[in-house]
Amino acid sequence: MTNLPPTKLVSLTALAALVADGASLAVGGSFLHRGPFALIRELARQKKRHLEFIKPSPGYDVDLLCRAGVVTKIRAGIVAMEGNFGLAQWFRRAVERGDATLEEHA
Repeated sequence: MTNLPPTKLVSLTALAALVADGASLAVGGSFLHRGPFALIRELARQKKRHLEFIKPSPGYDVDLLCRAGVVTKIRAGIVAMEGNFGLAQWFRRAVERGDATLEEHA
């Protein structure tokens, strides 16, 4: 028997499975840098629904979640793809169609 604590490491699939439909999810990173993008892709792959996404400056991550129909509420200060990749088109469409609401914190 060992005195080592249980590991906190889990697979990406298991981590995303812990996020319940309807959950509020706050993530770090800025625009296209240091975000948990593998987790974001896994949430889309698992077809999560009705998530509230909170991030001061999302870009690719919120755009991907909007394209997958995963988020219904977004709290953000600015949504941008840093000028190099154009507008976050799926985010814009989701807000314009009413599929997602935006609460801007600028």
